[in-house]
Amino acid sequence: MNKKIVSLMLMLMCTLVLAACSTGTANVSQEKSPQQITEESFAKWYGLESYDMDMLMNMKFSVGDEVLDVSMTGKGAIFQKPMKMKMVMETTIPGIGQKMTIEQYAVQNEQEMAIYQQIENNWQKIIVDDPAMMETVYMDPKDNLKLFMDHLVSAEIIGEEKINGKDALKIKLVASGDIFDQIFQETAGDMLGLGNGLISGDVFSQVGDMVYTIWVDKVTFDTLKCQMDLSENMRNIGKALAEEPNMPSELKDIFANAEMVMEYTILNQNSAQDFVIPEEAINAPEIELPAA
Repeated sequence: MNKKIVSLMLMLMCTLVLAACSTGTANVSQEKSPQQITEESFAKWYGLESYDMDMLMNMKFSVGDEVLDVSMTGKGAIFQKPMKMKMVMETTIPGIGQKMTIEQYAVQNEQEMAIYQQIENNWQKIIVDDPAMMETVYMDPKDNLKLFMDHLVSAEIIGEEKINGKDALKIKLVASGDIFDQIFQETAGDMLGLGNGLISGDVFSQVGDMVYTIWVDKVTFDTLKCQMDLSENMRNIGKALAEEPNMPSELKDIFANAEMVMEYTILNQNSAQDFVIPEEAINAPEIELPAA
């Protein structure tokens, strides 16, 4: 698979994830609608100075006749003001069974974002200084909240569960697929070929509504856990890409059969342990992103 195909595939997947993810008192949940609870919970989350996160992601997609099944677990520390992140992930290499550890850091200032990554004991760094790409990689939490709530179709409490010993409301959320149109057109459009004939804007109008689940602390309204299944959305993209005359057939096939499920748990609100980016990461050779 050539670099152009890989670049497009990863950018589409990452932007799907971006679109997806964007103090109460005891028993106050009985007095508020699921939509109000959702907005307050997300506002608290996006307003945090820092938090830790446990992540689980499963992906399955086809490359030619081969089906690749990828699972990934990770632990991260996220600081939002200003944004910096540390993530240590473990994944199993498809077809081999060997586990791989990936260590990542990201830090952003007004001019650029630096991403550092260690794979197989080799460090590399990427400097993102393109405004459109920076908006794709990171959206201001306040804008993220407004974008999501503007496109929220429904919010429904579907049960109660304990998450890490805390009583939580389980809320099913449905967001209109129009959210993808806005994100792709305003941030990722040029990189993905919108405007140069590679991909038409109609592709993203066919992504479909996004359905996912959140668990919210009944007392504090803290967001405790989120789960997203983007499989149908990715398959919808595959169907839309199949109608694009200029789209490489490999990319169509990848998305036509793709599955993607993510789950993450939010921990240690406003008390994540700070970290220092290793010197070997800062001094690593810089690599360039493949051109779209």
